Amino acid sequence: MEGESRMTTLKTNTAFSASILNTMTVHTAALTLAQANMGFKFLPLCPADHKGASEKHKQNCSRPGKVPLIANWPSKASEDPAVLEKWFNNRPKLNLGMILGGEVGMVGFDIDGEYGQTKMEQLFDGNIPPTWHFSTPGGGSRYLYRVPKHVALRKQADVNSEVVHEELSLLADGQMTVIPPSRHQNGGQYLWIEDRGPGDLPLADLPKNVLDQLIKGKLSKQSTSPKASSLLPARAASVSKIAKPAHTLISEDKLQRLSSKCKVMKEAMSEQQLHGCSETQWLHIVSMLVRAGYSKTALTFSQLSQKHDHHSEDRIRKLQAERSSAPYGPTRCATLGCGLDQIAKCHPSVSLDEDTQEPKNSPVTLLISAKTKKTVLKKMSSEDYIHLMGGNHAIHHNSLCVAKYKIDGETEHVPIANFVARIVKSIIKDNGTDKNIFYEIDGLLIDSQRRLPSIQVPAQDFESMKWLTMWGPEPSLFPGYKIRDLVRFAIQSTSKKAIKERIYTHLGWINLDDRWTYLHAGGALGIPNVKVELEARLQNYNLSNFNTSDTEAMKASLNLLNVAPHRVTLVLWALTYLSPLCEWLRMLGIEPKFLVWLHGYTGSRKTTLAKLFLCHFGNLLEHPPASFKDTANSVEKRGFDTKDSLLLIDDYHPTTSPREKNSMETLAQQILRGYGDRVGRGRMKQDTSLRPDYPPRGNALVTAEDLIGGGSSVARLFPAELLKTDVNLDRLTQAQDNFEELSAAMKGYLEWVGQSMSKPDHNELKQLFNERRKAASNLGVHGRMVEAAVWLYLGLNSGLEYAESVGAVTTEMGDELRSEGWNVFLEIAKEQGQQVTDIKPSSRFLTIVSQLLANQSIHCDNVHQDLVPKTLPNNSALVGWKDENYYYFLPELIYNEVSRFLSIRGEHFPITSATLWKELADAGLTHTDVSKEKGENRRHCLVKKTIKKHRQRLLWVKKEALHENVETHTKQKTREEILATTHDAEELAPLEGF
Repeated sequence: MEGESRMTTLKTNTAFSASILNTMTVHTAALTLAQANMGFKFLPLCPADHKGASEKHKQNCSRPGKVPLIANWPSKASEDPAVLEKWFNNRPKLNLGMILGGEVGMVGFDIDGEYGQTKMEQLFDGNIPPTWHFSTPGGGSRYLYRVPKHVALRKQADVNSEVVHEELSLLADGQMTVIPPSRHQNGGQYLWIEDRGPGDLPLADLPKNVLDQLIKGKLSKQSTSPKASSLLPARAASVSKIAKPAHTLISEDKLQRLSSKCKVMKEAMSEQQLHGCSETQWLHIVSMLVRAGYSKTALTFSQLSQKHDHHSEDRIRKLQAERSSAPYGPTRCATLGCGLDQIAKCHPSVSLDEDTQEPKNSPVTLLISAKTKKTVLKKMSSEDYIHLMGGNHAIHHNSLCVAKYKIDGETEHVPIANFVARIVKSIIKDNGTDKNIFYEIDGLLIDSQRRLPSIQVPAQDFESMKWLTMWGPEPSLFPGYKIRDLVRFAIQSTSKKAIKERIYTHLGWINLDDRWTYLHAGGALGIPNVKVELEARLQNYNLSNFNTSDTEAMKASLNLLNVAPHRVTLVLWALTYLSPLCEWLRMLGIEPKFLVWLHGYTGSRKTTLAKLFLCHFGNLLEHPPASFKDTANSVEKRGFDTKDSLLLIDDYHPTTSPREKNSMETLAQQILRGYGDRVGRGRMKQDTSLRPDYPPRGNALVTAEDLIGGGSSVARLFPAELLKTDVNLDRLTQAQDNFEELSAAMKGYLEWVGQSMSKPDHNELKQLFNERRKAASNLGVHGRMVEAAVWLYLGLNSGLEYAESVGAVTTEMGDELRSEGWNVFLEIAKEQGQQVTDIKPSSRFLTIVSQLLANQSIHCDNVHQDLVPKTLPNNSALVGWKDENYYYFLPELIYNEVSRFLSIRGEHFPITSATLWKELADAGLTHTDVSKEKGENRRHCLVKKTIKKHRQRLLWVKKEALHENVETHTKQKTREEILATTHDAEELAPLEGF
């Protein structure tokens, strides 16, 4: 009975409390529980993601995260910390199991679904004793109870045969349970319920009447209470249990936090789960939450009871609609029955109404105050600074001094500075790739006692002490050898008390504690106290808490499709909802590699429309975050920082200034290649080391008055043309008035996407990508444009799936929009593919040569001299010869003529002559020959030809490759028809990993 005695004497210990254990690693938690000497035995379980597991185990294991890794585990499980250290050390992915049954004197109750909770209530006659209790990642929970040692209890289960995964199970002899802080294969975590951990309360005895029933093998107990029997609604039998949406999990967390601070709220939640609150209490609590802006939390509270139905939801929506105009605020503590003494215990201070002198405090302020915890720094005196420095530092004659002790015992004070300073914070600024460390430093001028404001100093610059100039001329160092090092050491000595802080400097997805969360200017969705610091132009990427339902928000988003023709808005809407998928697609190896180019004449309202779609990510109606007036470096950095978001780059426009035109074209080419290849510009520091690259990590939308030239660059953009009469101004104005609903729609979508990203198997996007790419390729759509169309379809499909899940659109309407969108994307891709072909250097070359031949700016003589020579302009240049099959061009001469033609227009030919000859040969437009050189075949793009007794290498261009027969003006096969049968050198190779 030794173990039973140990369990009896164990009371509470904050070292094992739920809040502490939940933050530990599995390794630390195992050792902590074993060292508590409670009499229980633990064992290692395989990792939930099977990382580090052997191939044999991976093949044989059907329950990742739940299978013991030691043979004969019932007898080899251990309570010895040394054994556990050997098992868990350097194996951070292992899960933790604990033995159950009469052998150790403990059993568990595994609850899944409403049915399981109902059966638990019935088994305990509605009085479940408080005990150790933890939640499971599937939405269930487990209770643990003490039983007499060596009592025989077999496993039992009461399963709802009509609903998937709803049951109450007894875990007993020969069994073990996974315990917190282990992980589940769905990415979730087992967590001790607040105030229900091993250090929070003793393990409760299983009531004797329940034990007796279990010994008889009767887990199920029919309730005579009509309330208990009505806990399972009739309609529950017809549906399967599904995973809770992310916003529901977040709302449950808010309810748990509120109930931990408010006794009335805690009792109300218990009553709501058990029988359902009274009508009055339900209205008080729901109204309080809605009025404070927590509508989703109000809905989650209502759904705790089986009384919840569509009428409940209608009432919550009505309260939400009345929120802005209602003359009353959130329900007060006094309304819920709390007196002054109780209010004073819960709140920092009691606030009284000026008219009635009644307390105005509301329980919901406890939740609001829990959102952020600000560190209040103490005002420091010079003595406080010296105390932090410690050692042999002192203030003497208004100077910071180093104290030295002479042989005779007297103290000599060596002055080193006229100020004191400390390191307040050590800050890590994380941009997702690099982690830069900064020290926040403040100080005090000793003589005047003037405070030196906080400054941030890069860690690598701290030692030089050159940062002192940021405080102006007054702080100074005394002259002398090594004085600078002595001052630096004194300041650095204060770092032991510095606050450690991490700041993220980008948007988008990050993985915090194995949970995906989305960063925006206001922090991280669903996780409090995460700091985000963005440059000024990106600070409006803030997903604020606008008070609306997910359904209404998504309807507002879908209404944008009707502001302009669908050939434009479907592209913009799909791009918007594709942007948050970038991280997910990057992990799958299919990151988007294109941008959307929204072009139209001045006055078509293209920028206004673009900013409206951008408002899905915050209040971005005013100033575009980037434009073609910005420097290339700043645009590149913003593309890097707007991870998994949409960056608007505004105003590519015609200009009469050659310098401005070249600047914009250069920037446009950089942007297109950045987003088209997902690469940043390589740069070198002064010391010849490389600077970090800043590749784009989100999507981009460019607004322009014109398309850009250059074949390979044009292949990286997906165009959408907006005509002057396309935008419906009334609908545009209405959408602008309701722009806040767009960020609310995106916020709900992000929570939904984050939950999907946390699933262990999320290859659906990859499969859909492959299917659509294959289908589009069979339609003859141009290479890069195939994938651009498919990526847009992924965004459209994902956004519509979420809209369908919240009831904003019917499945039928969603399918119609998918079909229409796919057709729009393919049609644009076909048209743009033709433009790419037209702008290819080889195609451009042939077009210009055809035009020059047609207007006789250049000419070719017949290989066999004409009987009647043609009359030619005096300035017509001879560039070669011709016969019935070929033009034989003098290669460098014809290349120079084309280059001269382009230079007059302020352009230059994009590739060298050698590359051009190769491209023409690859396209089958010229004649080549092959020779043997050193035993290997070598292709010659320029072929020898004897003309007028002179043999030389010429460019043999097939006559049908040019636009028309210059002599007869009889139209031949068009260049497009010829190219349609040739290999397109611009066709994309398969993506890596496919």
